[in-house]
Amino acid sequence: MSLNTALISVDVVAFRLLKDKLHVLAQKIQAGKNDPQWMLPAGKIDPVKDQSIDDTAYRQIERLTSKKPGYMEQVVTLGDNRRDSRGWSMTVVYCALIDNNDCEQLAPGAEWLTTEAKTLNEQLAYDHSRLVQQALDRLKSKIQYSSLPVYLLPDAFTLSEIHGVFSAVLDKAPPMRSIRNRFLQGDLLIDTGKLRRGSNRPAALYKVNHHSETWLFDRLYSSTR
Repeated sequence: MSLNTALISVDVVAFRLLKDKLHVLAQKIQAGKNDPQWMLPAGKIDPVKDQSIDDTAYRQIERLTSKKPGYMEQVVTLGDNRRDSRGWSMTVVYCALIDNNDCEQLAPGAEWLTTEAKTLNEQLAYDHSRLVQQALDRLKSKIQYSSLPVYLLPDAFTLSEIHGVFSAVLDKAPPMRSIRNRFLQGDLLIDTGKLRRGSNRPAALYKVNHHSETWLFDRLYSSTR
């Protein structure tokens, strides 16, 4: 089938930390035996339901999970006559961050896939592994100079867990003193007054001050590579 006009869609790369590893939300599709079995949350703009393309992005996530993203932004707009077999195709790609609180209901056919490059290339259909990589590159860059790590954490978290987010996303992390100096400045975090007790010293539990804007800092590293 050919199209006289471009097929316009919204694709969402939704990230979540599970067992200290970064995962991406995907949905099962019908495919041949040796074809990729998964795709990103994606769909057309609905002029009745959607007041904006942000609404479309949120709706695609809501189809697959009960969890709502704490942070979302547009990453890139892509289009050409090779993305879709039906003809010219354009997509607006979003990156979304979802906390790792335990409570979640996944729709039938939805799953969180590891972001390991080899696995995604084999499992994701169309050009979706490329979209994940572009969103991941944005996350790797922006996490170094903003408060984005907190959007991948549960409601209450320790500074060590912020350190874990850097390790999961970048495969390296700044010293704990840098994290302490960065995230305890201003009014970004609120001390809950509670402690998490374990094998080490009790650690203070913090929560996000939702009245605070996303903070920007000096960049951690000169390169994300």
